[in-house]
Amino acid sequence: MNKMEKWFIANKKADFDAIGKHFGISPILARIITNRGIIGEKNIHEYLFGTINNLYSPYLMKDMEKGINILVNGINENKKIRVVQDYDVDGCMSGYILVTALKRCGADADYDVPDRKSEGYGINERIIRNAKADGVDILLTCDNGIAAINEVKLAKQLGLTVIVSDHHEVQYEHTENGPNYIIPEADAVIDIKRPDCDYPFKQLCGAGIAYKIAECLYEKFGIAKGELYKLMQFAAVATVCDIVDLTGENRIITREGMKILDKTENFGMRALLDRCLKPGEKISVGRIGFFIGPVINAGGRMSTSILAMHLFFSKSRDEAENILDELITYNNERKKATEDAVGKIVSELGDDAENSNVIIKYIPDCHESVAGIAAGRVKDIYHRPVIVLTDSSDENSIKGSARSVEGFDIFERIMTCRDLLSRFGGHPMAAGLTLEKKNFDEFVRRMNEPGWPEGADKFKRIVIDAAVPFSKINSNLVNETALIEPCGKANTKPVFAAKNVSIRRAMILGKNKNVLKLYLDDGTTELEAIWFGDVDKVVENIKAKYGDKQVSNMFAGKENNVYTDIIYVPKINKYNGFERIQLDITSFRW
Repeated sequence: MNKMEKWFIANKKADFDAIGKHFGISPILARIITNRGIIGEKNIHEYLFGTINNLYSPYLMKDMEKGINILVNGINENKKIRVVQDYDVDGCMSGYILVTALKRCGADADYDVPDRKSEGYGINERIIRNAKADGVDILLTCDNGIAAINEVKLAKQLGLTVIVSDHHEVQYEHTENGPNYIIPEADAVIDIKRPDCDYPFKQLCGAGIAYKIAECLYEKFGIAKGELYKLMQFAAVATVCDIVDLTGENRIITREGMKILDKTENFGMRALLDRCLKPGEKISVGRIGFFIGPVINAGGRMSTSILAMHLFFSKSRDEAENILDELITYNNERKKATEDAVGKIVSELGDDAENSNVIIKYIPDCHESVAGIAAGRVKDIYHRPVIVLTDSSDENSIKGSARSVEGFDIFERIMTCRDLLSRFGGHPMAAGLTLEKKNFDEFVRRMNEPGWPEGADKFKRIVIDAAVPFSKINSNLVNETALIEPCGKANTKPVFAAKNVSIRRAMILGKNKNVLKLYLDDGTTELEAIWFGDVDKVVENIKAKYGDKQVSNMFAGKENNVYTDIIYVPKINKYNGFERIQLDITSFRW
């Protein structure tokens, strides 16, 4: 068991038998749903059986009608429209959705993307001046723009019409009367985080908002719903990769979008899926998050995200495959750069990490594009918010990314240092920032000075849905838990636990010796289990508790006294035409 984590059994109360009977599910599944805060007949029904029809009207968003009217008039008057996207997965998916929708409605539309290394995040002066020189009439941002106060002002001074669509937090100034929110003076600002926006669901990603804009455009131009739904696959990919809450509308967008993704006709997406899926395997949140997303991101991180856009706008499978080869090469380079950065940070931190409330590391030679990934990895190791900074194109400045833990709003904390920053934007769990080198020490001091937020845990809280004996684990239960898919942030996979389980036999598998296969007995039933990770460390822990002889017997399948507590997710393992229950272990306790 990681010393940075603690286990808790969920203690939410309800009549699980009655809920199960009413909705035709088991009491165990009723407990799992209740643990996720899904309470009341309407909410449970939507959670289990919600469809596209349960999505809210886009016009509930502040300025949506205003923005759509500008776009519709612009299309009818043959005005040139340029989409300005971010360079990550959400930005690329948002850009693809909007450019595709605008062109389908007859617009003269194209797109521009900031260069990650030389320009950083969001709309900038180069993009604006190029748009003016190219005769662009309307700039439409996606997944960026809410923090671009000066940039929007410049665009307006040059005579451009500007529509901001974003999902990031609105910056503000502290005043005696409370926060004074700073909103760009664009012709329309569509952002669900605006304090004056009454849209009921506040967790959409940038592509979710782009999809809502496309929905309005298709309705205005009489385009069939079936064509609109094809765009949902791109919103689903962005929703997973941007790690927004997989609840409410996001859950519906992801679930329905993955159905479309499985049958995608987009050459680039089809090529991506065929590279990452085994024959007959259906797309999953895991595959999107751990393969598709990093490959799409690799272009923007190591070269240019224009590559990813070219992939999805490919006119043939051969063209898509050639672009994909290039992206995968960049992704391999990104992996190496990430490993180097994380290794350096961890080696420098040592035991000092636990003394910091916010870990802030300036690594001059860290590849700027992997700063956020490295921050996320280090955050997972130490369960602390992490900011990784590196050199920027301006020799006097440094820039980087922040990643945080549940309960610690990194956006709010960085807002207290806003006067030290050249640029800044983000949300409670992640942010990007730029500051002058001379401000670094003061930034570190002020970020750590307030201490740890009240009520936030300094450890990873693992909430267990139920302690379920092995005898209750069967294919019906495993198949039934699929009803809570797609799982991700705020809608985790079912987490079960078992105490004092006997390890009858152990085997080390995999070419990298990073798979531990176990035969476990909890006193009711014996089941197979699998664990992926640092096998050597697990074996060391067992030896420290039980001794070399017991471990030797365990690996030989002989009688032994090795016992463990486990957290696990039950699955059905299909191999050579046979199916059997297998437990995927996520954590041990000795």
